[in-house]
Amino acid sequence: MAPSAFEEPFYIQPEADHCYTIIALHGRGSQGPEFSEELFEQKLSTGLNLRQTFPNCKWVFPSSQERFSTVFQEELDEWFDIYSLTDPAAREELQLEGLRDSITYLNGILREEINNIGSQRVILLGLSQGCAVGLMTFLASELKIGGFVGLNGWMPMNARVQECFPGVHGPRQEILAALDLELASRYSLQEEVGPFEKTPVFLGHTADDEVIDLELGRQARDTLQKMGMKVTWHVKAQGGHLGLLETDGLDTMADFLRQVTAMPQTGPDTRQSNSLL
Repeated sequence: MAPSAFEEPFYIQPEADHCYTIIALHGRGSQGPEFSEELFEQKLSTGLNLRQTFPNCKWVFPSSQERFSTVFQEELDEWFDIYSLTDPAAREELQLEGLRDSITYLNGILREEINNIGSQRVILLGLSQGCAVGLMTFLASELKIGGFVGLNGWMPMNARVQECFPGVHGPRQEILAALDLELASRYSLQEEVGPFEKTPVFLGHTADDEVIDLELGRQARDTLQKMGMKVTWHVKAQGGHLGLLETDGLDTMADFLRQVTAMPQTGPDTRQSNSLL
């Protein structure tokens, strides 16, 4: 059965002057509006949620297609099909169609937001499978962004991605070839095109994640570091798959956002990230 069409993203406009945009990608089985509720439900240690903490931020919540899940044998909201979350490399061919469709769709959203406000003012954020598809979009696109935040996710096609570095035709082209994907290479703002190696990256994971094992998060971190990227790595001891959406996880995420964007915020600074191996 053919996947459904992509719907219009769910937008939350800034409460003050628009200075930054965060594109937030949900996990499997969710949708953009639902993820917005999850992301803003809990409060930071300041007593404010993320939206209140960053009133100058526009939030964009895209929704995935409804695709047929090979494992569950039913239609499911997901960015791409996957056979196993324990071993994401199993039957990788199932992932390709969804990755191609989703990366193309998300690259268009990135381009639109960058044209609206500038590359350094656009942040890509993803949870679980949203982190996974966000990483692939980030690596495949030639558009610069201001930062990447990945929560309890993994690197799809990790072995193939590592083989792309260094690539004969450049890393982006090698990844596109591995995906059999073409993305538009001409943009109205040529100065927004550039390498991704200098983009600040935050990857966080909970040690007791019952859905995506911590080791998969470490693999994603290691792959990005092998590419020469500076990755801020944070592990929370407890909290389960959504533990980083609780107060201490949100504090750490807000610290990173403040550091990479100097984004105006409401409330005092919180605390520095703790990194565990």
